[in-house]
Amino acid sequence: MLDWIRRIRKVSQTLSLPSRDTSAGRSQSQLNASKVIPATEVFLANLLQTHLVIADLLADDASPAPKKEWAERESKLAQHYRGRAEEIRESLIKLGSSQMDLQQQARDRLDELVLRTEGANWYEDLIRIHLVFGLLEDFYLRIAKGLSPARRLKVEAMLSDNSLMDFCNEALAAAMEENPGLADDLALFGRAIIADSLLEVRDALDFSRVIAQPAADPTDSTREQFGIIEPLTTELIAAHTMRMDALGLTA
Repeated sequence: MLDWIRRIRKVSQTLSLPSRDTSAGRSQSQLNASKVIPATEVFLANLLQTHLVIADLLADDASPAPKKEWAERESKLAQHYRGRAEEIRESLIKLGSSQMDLQQQARDRLDELVLRTEGANWYEDLIRIHLVFGLLEDFYLRIAKGLSPARRLKVEAMLSDNSLMDFCNEALAAAMEENPGLADDLALFGRAIIADSLLEVRDALDFSRVIAQPAADPTDSTREQFGIIEPLTTELIAAHTMRMDALGLTA
């Protein structure tokens, strides 16, 4: 897994940061999202729980925030993400039910992701939101191409909002300017959590239309799955690299 990430990171260095505008920043090789996007209700359940986790993390991190203004912005962003989650929940209900089982499966995965990527302090927890959940928002934005046109436009409009990423970048940049010693720790931490982010990407997809007979060996299965989605992960890692670069950190 680590060898694959090192190899794909080398490729990503040549790419530019993909814009949240879906018409820009694409690599030449692209994955057909319709082949791996899960059923609409699964996609929405995953997206809903991702928003709720982001909201919970922001709300929890607001209390220990080093500055009052950062705490206030985190609290507002938490409310914003809860509002977005409610919009997604309404879309799920329109499909016929709230899909509670699907939501629980997504939440269990995301709770595990949060545990695996927990930082040692507020700054590491904030860069975790910036990098891990920034990558996941990019992921959902890209595979939304596989949704119906009306639902795709709604999801793309929602995920094109950069307010959270802008806050993370501004707060982290200011913190490192005040304390340059933070940079090395944040760079190391940012590099350490990319693999966990990509595993969640893999787990949120449906490979049944592209893999007729899954490999019996888990390692072979993982290698095959990541081989299929390499065009997508190349773009996601390129965006991750540029987020790190924007902060003066090495990915």
